[in-house]
Amino acid sequence: MGRFRALAGTVTLGATLGMPCAPQAAAEYEQYAMNGTYSVVSNGEWARMNDRYQDEPTVRSTWDVSTTCTSAITCSGTVTSSLGWTENVYTGTGNMWYVKHYVPDWIPCPDGTRAPGLQVYRFYPSTDEGLSKRISDLWVGEDQTTGESGNCGRNKSLVLNLPVKISKIA
Repeated sequence: MGRFRALAGTVTLGATLGMPCAPQAAAEYEQYAMNGTYSVVSNGEWARMNDRYQDEPTVRSTWDVSTTCTSAITCSGTVTSSLGWTENVYTGTGNMWYVKHYVPDWIPCPDGTRAPGLQVYRFYPSTDEGLSKRISDLWVGEDQTTGESGNCGRNKSLVLNLPVKISKIA
């Protein structure tokens, strides 16, 4: 019984002095997080509107990203874009990351009004060749904006897809 008390006293003393007893989740999975400043290029030369290729303007922006990972596959945080919006970023199935952004005046209508759209960035860490890589400073994927059916007097949703490249700059 005396040895047990001595051992219990040592554990209590270690806990009181702030000695780590368990690994910290955020630090343990930090290498999987997406943090820093990124250059984002949505390439309009390869744009598709409702699966038909057509030239669209290329959109360039900068993102400040802050995320935390609670496992090697579960991460979340925020993205602040130089285009004036802040949204959540999170991981989904596999190695995919997502950012969803509501665009209030996305598409011009023939009557001079504008209709909204939902922009979804879907991307993954990649090699220069586009192959999935668990940890990288390069991310590739798709920037897809979808309008609601019925917008602008059309009964079909407009869907614009652009390839996106996200590169860490700081």
